[in-house]
Amino acid sequence: MAGPRWPRTDDPPTFDLYREMLDSPHVRPPRREAISWALDELERRMGADWLERYWEKAGHVPPEVNLGSAHVSALAKLLDFTLRFAVLDGLPGAGKVQKEMKNDVRDERRHHCALQLEVGALALRAGYAAAFEERVQPATPPGDVILRRSDEVIRTETFAITPDQQTQQADAFWLRISRMIMRIEWTHETPISGTITGSMTDQDAADLLRRLEAAASKAMATGNEQPVTLNQAELCVQPPGSRGDGLRFSVPESDSWPRIAGKLARKAEQAQASGGGWLRADILDGTWAVTQWGRSGLRAKLDAIASQVKQLLALYTSINGAVLSNSDGLAYGQVIGESARSAADCYALRRSLPGARAREAMIIPTDDTGRQQARSWVDIYGPEDSWLDWALSRFQLPSWNEIRP
Repeated sequence: MAGPRWPRTDDPPTFDLYREMLDSPHVRPPRREAISWALDELERRMGADWLERYWEKAGHVPPEVNLGSAHVSALAKLLDFTLRFAVLDGLPGAGKVQKEMKNDVRDERRHHCALQLEVGALALRAGYAAAFEERVQPATPPGDVILRRSDEVIRTETFAITPDQQTQQADAFWLRISRMIMRIEWTHETPISGTITGSMTDQDAADLLRRLEAAASKAMATGNEQPVTLNQAELCVQPPGSRGDGLRFSVPESDSWPRIAGKLARKAEQAQASGGGWLRADILDGTWAVTQWGRSGLRAKLDAIASQVKQLLALYTSINGAVLSNSDGLAYGQVIGESARSAADCYALRRSLPGARAREAMIIPTDDTGRQQARSWVDIYGPEDSWLDWALSRFQLPSWNEIRP
């Protein structure tokens, strides 16, 4: 009897294709239940053609939905993403964010909207009431997220700092090669783990895929893991039924602060026009992963970036501070949760998240109001490592431990 079919490289992505992946005998019932719920919920909210339209515009599906039923980190992102829509359903302005993400299938717009949902959903658990796209005055631009708890009001401008051209090219290579590696995993039901450092030539990439295909067949036949090494790739093909650590990819280091500073300044001006408040930015350009600053200790990292951010934002008197993060990306090695605080009420958080993911967040107040509210951001992002289970329980879905591959 034929098993589940992996989509061909020329297949347009659809929700039904992802559902086909659930037919594998290695997908346990709790996992199948949660993924089916997420796919149904997203299709209902975004429309049956959303994935195909996104693919046609961007050349890839949204990372929040990318092979979510096949890979542990993508599975967790799929559930996080869908549950944020669900827990915020009916709150002021949430429908506008959903509609904008549905209709505007550019990466930049999706990053922006997804970050609005993230802030609102995490804050909801911390006891805040969230509203989106709210105006201080009819003539002012709307604020992205407004959080209220008792007498406290936190206005927030959300945005992402996306990669430069070199990093975009590396990311495009990673999307192509990871899709083909996952196809081999799915076909042979053999998890593949390891690291690819930088892009490859087409010839090297084809050679790597051939070696992985052969190693997957041997792992199935012998029940033993098979190492595969080629230039920048150090991978391991594991036998069926194993739990892999996932694939990792790194890019060369670049000087990214000028781009970050420019984007922060532009967004500070924009936030001032809509009433001021906080800047909440995901820095997705590789700064956290490949620079010397990104590899430093948590407190050292906080002190270095806080100094630069405070100097930059000193000119913007209605800005209370900035919360900068590397997003909820794939963890590199073991991640131990940690918190740090500076003498100036700046905070740094590191949290291990479900699905072999991790987040670091730098909370940097720049005025008296910001210093009073900085601890509130710790309340919002500090317990993020248990948010997924909290949200799953609200919809009577299995726990992450039951769902994870």
